[in-house]
Amino acid sequence: MSGPILFRTARLSGRAPYPGAAALYGALFGPDRGPARLSADLQDWTRHQVAPWVLFHADHPVGVAGFRIGFGETGLELSFHFLPDVAGQGLASEFVQAALDTAVADLREDRFFAFVSAENAASIRVLDKAGFVREREAKGKHLMRLKLTPRPPASPKGQDG
Repeated sequence: MSGPILFRTARLSGRAPYPGAAALYGALFGPDRGPARLSADLQDWTRHQVAPWVLFHADHPVGVAGFRIGFGETGLELSFHFLPDVAGQGLASEFVQAALDTAVADLREDRFFAFVSAENAASIRVLDKAGFVREREAKGKHLMRLKLTPRPPASPKGQDG
């Protein structure tokens, strides 16, 4: 593990991308795409402090997930990739809800989008459950969007609104 924990849920912790995560990136994205993806995440983190986190569960790296600045699209791009051996444990749903809460609170963003393969039913279900809606499909991928409505400030107890 490298660097401080920047993101936490009940079962996951996230750290900034780091060079030692090359094996995880290779396992998730393949030996051809993994190094380039890690390099892009490292550059994005250095430039903007916004890039997918390296996620840990029980002190083991299990995924790469988080946000990218949405150049060409409105809002932040959400992505999540987990190792197959943790599938079906609800980690993706847990991640997505906590990540959206973090983005609203810390990054002051309320618009999000995600590209997901039309064949990836599990990820589509996770995004549907979080409130994303399908906008269009192109080249076998759905573009899904979410616009969150800011919550009104809580009124002090004992006062009528």
